Amino acid sequence: MINKAGAAAGLTHIHPHQLRHTLATQAINRGMSLEAIAAMLGHSSMDMTLRYARIANRTVAEEYFAVTDKVDALYTDPTHLPADALGPNMARLRREHSRMLGNGHCTRPPELDCAFESICETCTFFQTTIAFRPTLQAQHDDAHAKGQTHRAQLFDKLLNDLENGEAS
Repeated sequence: MINKAGAAAGLTHIHPHQLRHTLATQAINRGMSLEAIAAMLGHSSMDMTLRYARIANRTVAEEYFAVTDKVDALYTDPTHLPADALGPNMARLRREHSRMLGNGHCTRPPELDCAFESICETCTFFQTTIAFRPTLQAQHDDAHAKGQTHRAQLFDKLLNDLENGEAS
């Protein structure tokens, strides 16, 4: 049957074993690793797999140029932007520096490190507005329901400051 198909394609005697060579060659030239091809063909030796899988010149060239591009990148100076170069969006953010939090804003200058990270409400740079009152109230109620008195007191103070106009 294979010989008939080969004859119809204009090929001389074709042996079924040649199909394994074709499969291995196609696989390696499409990027499959030698290890995977060896496992697929049931080989215990890479030498045997290399007899089956013939690497096309195009594949060798592609691999060569991929590696040379990486090597060239090691020896050329990358273009660096100056540290103080800001695009228009970043400049606007720096001018308006107020990072949005779930219940207010952080007004900490960007030059200062944040020592609090997850407890912003206790930070001197934390600011809130009346717009965040529902969130602050929900956080207060959650703390109270869980018996977290210290946390509930913190949100009491923030809510009282809002009511008294002390928050900005």
